Amino acid sequence: MPRKNKKVAQVVVRKLGKERAWGQCWHDDKKPLIEIDPRLGAKRALEVLCHEQLHLSLPDLSEKQIDRLGKEVSEILWRQNYRKVLLDKHSVPTKIS
Repeated sequence: MPRKNKKVAQVVVRKLGKERAWGQCWHDDKKPLIEIDPRLGAKRALEVLCHEQLHLSLPDLSEKQIDRLGKEVSEILWRQNYRKVLLDKHSVPTKIS
């Protein structure tokens, strides 16, 4: 399925206690949104982020299929040492060219 002019999802980190979810996404053609709970550990947060993006990219798949794919994608990224880098409040990230 070709994707025309799809916007990159904005990722918002906020507590999702009332929603009883680790993450959720909103299918909006103009401004897709992914929300992730900040209380997740690093590996689980990566898995949930992959899971929610897959919902946006492949909306016709079932929850079971998305769950399996999200775990597969996040596992290969984790094994390749992809991690979230936490910076001090006033630091500037290193520019990679």
